[in-house]
Amino acid sequence: MSNIYSPITIIDNSQLTFSETSFVFYVYAYIRKNGTPYYIGKGKGSRLYNNKAHYVKIPKDRSRIIFLERNLSEIGALALERRYIRWYGRKDLGTGILRNLTDGGEGTSGFIHSHETRKKISVGNKGKIQTPEARAKMSAAKKGNSRRPRSIEFRTKMSLLLTGRKLKPFSAEHCANISAAKKGKSRKPLSHEHKLKISESRKGKTKNISSPTITANNTYSKIIS
Repeated sequence: MSNIYSPITIIDNSQLTFSETSFVFYVYAYIRKNGTPYYIGKGKGSRLYNNKAHYVKIPKDRSRIIFLERNLSEIGALALERRYIRWYGRKDLGTGILRNLTDGGEGTSGFIHSHETRKKISVGNKGKIQTPEARAKMSAAKKGNSRRPRSIEFRTKMSLLLTGRKLKPFSAEHCANISAAKKGKSRKPLSHEHKLKISESRKGKTKNISSPTITANNTYSKIIS
């Protein structure tokens, strides 16, 4: 029997930068060392290199991350994604060699996975433990990456947007659930070292407290400090 899962021709994408992969929509594949695909997806921008956007492992060798189709509309990309997945088949269904958990075509921008799909992804990720080496790499990558401070203009806009908004009160059932979840749980006392850190972080900070003063008619008026 001939091998219907013929290897895909690999194009060297190792030197591509984000700007060079910012096409409108495309269909991509992750390739095994033998040249056959193990995952096919649809995306735009740098999605094909985004670890957080996938439940399968992304190849470290970028030459094994390839474009199957490019410069597509979203509808066209979804249709081709379905076609490629149907052609190569899914391992979980016993129909082929891909690790995809869906038939494709449902990844529209803003799409929410069904409960069944989320359950499959959850089961697939259960028991996966990051190695100490992987955790050390993630820790090193995040060190020094602090969030860019918000501009005064941005903060003013957010303040105006939220002014006058009232939070919807919790239902009696919700309150009961929170109460039941917290029963029997006591907060672990803070260590002396932790208390010192909190104290140091608050030094030099002033609180916006209203200061009462007594007027001539002996009534209180507040002056905002």
